[in-house]
Amino acid sequence: MMNVPNTGRFFCFFLWPGLCAMAQPAQTEINTSTIHTLHVSLAGQPSAAPVIELHGDKQVEIHFDALDQNAYRFAYSIEHCDADWNPSPLIPVEYLNGFTGLTINDFANSIATTTSYTNYRLLLPNDEVQPKLSGNYAVRIYRENEPNKVLLTACFSVAEPLVGISAEITGNTLTDFNQAHQQVNIGIDYKNLPLVQPQTDLKIFVYQNRRRDNAVTHLRPTTILAHRLMYDQNRALIFEAGNEYRRIEFLSHTYNGMGVDNIRFYNPFYHVTLLADQPRSHRTYQYDEDQNGRYLIRCSRCNDPDTEADYAIVHFSLRSDPLPGGSVHLLSAIYNNVLDERSQLYYNADAGAYQKDILLKQGNYNYQYLFVPDNKSRGETAPLEGDYYQTENEYSIYVYYRPFGSRYDRLVGMETFSANHFPPS
Repeated sequence: MMNVPNTGRFFCFFLWPGLCAMAQPAQTEINTSTIHTLHVSLAGQPSAAPVIELHGDKQVEIHFDALDQNAYRFAYSIEHCDADWNPSPLIPVEYLNGFTGLTINDFANSIATTTSYTNYRLLLPNDEVQPKLSGNYAVRIYRENEPNKVLLTACFSVAEPLVGISAEITGNTLTDFNQAHQQVNIGIDYKNLPLVQPQTDLKIFVYQNRRRDNAVTHLRPTTILAHRLMYDQNRALIFEAGNEYRRIEFLSHTYNGMGVDNIRFYNPFYHVTLLADQPRSHRTYQYDEDQNGRYLIRCSRCNDPDTEADYAIVHFSLRSDPLPGGSVHLLSAIYNNVLDERSQLYYNADAGAYQKDILLKQGNYNYQYLFVPDNKSRGETAPLEGDYYQTENEYSIYVYYRPFGSRYDRLVGMETFSANHFPPS
C-alpha cells in the first residue's frame, strides 16, 4: 500500500504568524500534512475568485479539513500585502476594523466517513473584523495555543472599482497566427482616478487560469489617451495557449466515476486508481467544458458534501518517456496552482510513467501536467499537454494604484475574461 504523501514539510517559527510572509510572497498554501482541501472563493460561489468589493455585501469563504484525531481550536490573523503579495508597511490598525488572533468558531465533524475529519469555515469580513482598505490580504491560520506555527495561508483581495477594464483575447499574435499562443490586449479607463504618472502609478497583473508561475506584470502602456490606457500587441502579453484541463470524478466508493479504473479499500483508506493518462502534445485540439483547474467537492447521495464526502488516496499516472532537464508537476487547484515539490510527480521506470498519490476528498477535479525546466519556476504546457490557440482560458486582470508618496497598493479594478470565441483556422 502506498503511503499518504506529506503535503507540507516546512513550518515558520516567528514571533507572530504574519511574519511568515517575510520569507517569500504570500500564496494560498498548506504547511502541514494534517490539513487538506483548502478552498478560498466567494461565499456561495465556489468557482468565483476570492475578490470582494470594499465595503460591499459579499464575503470571502475559506474552507479546510483537519484530519488530526485531536480536537483543536484554530485562530487567524490578517495581513495586508502589496501587489506582489509581499507584506505592506501598514500595521493592522491602519487596514482593519477589529482585532487579530480571532478564533474560527464555525466547524463540524464528518458524518459516516471512513476518514474522520473536522470541516472548518471562515467568512470574511464578519462581525469581528472588516478590511478598511483595498488591496491584497493574507489570512494566517494556526492552532490557538501555537501562534508561532502557521498551518495554512489563504489569500484574497479587496477591490474598489475605480477603473474600467476591457480586454480582447486573440490567436493572432506577433509570434504566430492561430497556432500555439494567445495574445491579450487590454484597455484601462481611468476617468474616475486622479492618475498623474500612468506609466508608474498603475501596476497591471495578468493571470492565466489563476496561475502565478506565468503571470505578467511590469507592463507599460502602448498608447496613452485622455482617460484611457491601451496595452495592445505587447509581446509580454503573449501566453502559451495550453490545452483544456483533464477531468476526473469520484463521488462514491461503490462505482467508478469519470477517469477511474478501479476503487479498492486497503485499511485505513480507499484507493482510487485512475486510468493512465497519455501526453496530448501531438494530437488535434478537442474542446471540453472544463473548470480551468478548479475542483468541486461532491458526493453521491449526500446532503452536505463538506462533512459527508469521504477521502481516498488517488493514484495519478502519466505514461511517458522520462523528460530530461526538468520536473513534471500537477497543475491544479489541488495545490492552489503552485508548482513546487508538493505538486511534483516522480518517474517510475518499471511502469514507464510519472506517478503521484494524493489524498483527496470526493468530488470533481481538473488538472494538467506541466514540465518545469531546471532552475526555472515557470511551467510549460507544450511537452505534455500541447499548445492550441482554441483553448478556452481565463485571464484575470488586476489593476493596482500607488501614486508617488503612497504607502500601499490599492486594488482599483479586477475583471476576468474568457478566450472562447476564435475563428476557424
